[in-house]
Amino acid sequence: MPTRSPIIPRITPDDRSPVPQIVAGHLQAMILRGELKPGDQLPSQRELSEQFGVSRPSLREAVSVLVTMGLVTVKVGSGVYVANAAGRAPLWRFSDRCSPRDVYEARYGLEGYAAHLAARRIDEAGANRLSATVEAMRDALERGDIAGMATADAAFHDLVFELAANPVLAGMVKPVRDMMVETQRLPMTLGIRLGDTLREHRAVVDRIARNDAPGAEAAMQHHIRAAAARYDVEIEAAEASSPSRAP
Repeated sequence: MPTRSPIIPRITPDDRSPVPQIVAGHLQAMILRGELKPGDQLPSQRELSEQFGVSRPSLREAVSVLVTMGLVTVKVGSGVYVANAAGRAPLWRFSDRCSPRDVYEARYGLEGYAAHLAARRIDEAGANRLSATVEAMRDALERGDIAGMATADAAFHDLVFELAANPVLAGMVKPVRDMMVETQRLPMTLGIRLGDTLREHRAVVDRIARNDAPGAEAAMQHHIRAAAARYDVEIEAAEASSPSRAP
């Protein structure tokens, strides 16, 4: 039967973690503890939004994390259901449009240069915001909250594009943002080398905060290649070349 009882107290503005992270983490815990069982239908978006005291966009973001992790499935026209434990696996939802490799390759170029620009333009407040997203990842990792770690990871990468302060680059990324976020989550769902993930993000923050544009670009590209490798996708590193001289 669908679960209809209140799930958590309403979230207050004092909570420091991103709202989708709190929601995803709580639902994840309920599923893993067996409070929500395979086949159970989650309450409607309206009901969940009211029970959590959050907006529907935040709720949709949380549910999308759980879908990627294979914890829930979405049945069009019916609702969201807890997946069978035996069938839980990372899910690539965009197979009709592209492969994970396609997205990792695009991210390698786009996010590498976004980190480059962010390093040139960041101020102290921006550096503090970026560091806070990595600390949220660390906190989630220490709790064993993979859904929360994935949500904080998405916030980190979104913020790098914001700090790059290039509206054209942001406009290019917006239509494919969901696919990019999905490839951020996929390696985490496997639960392997999560400490490496955290160290790679810290390296990016360090280079950006030091205004080291080439170093930030290299650190971000290293992270994306490493994340892809954790999902068994190998992407080639770009080789620097000297510009040719006109005759």
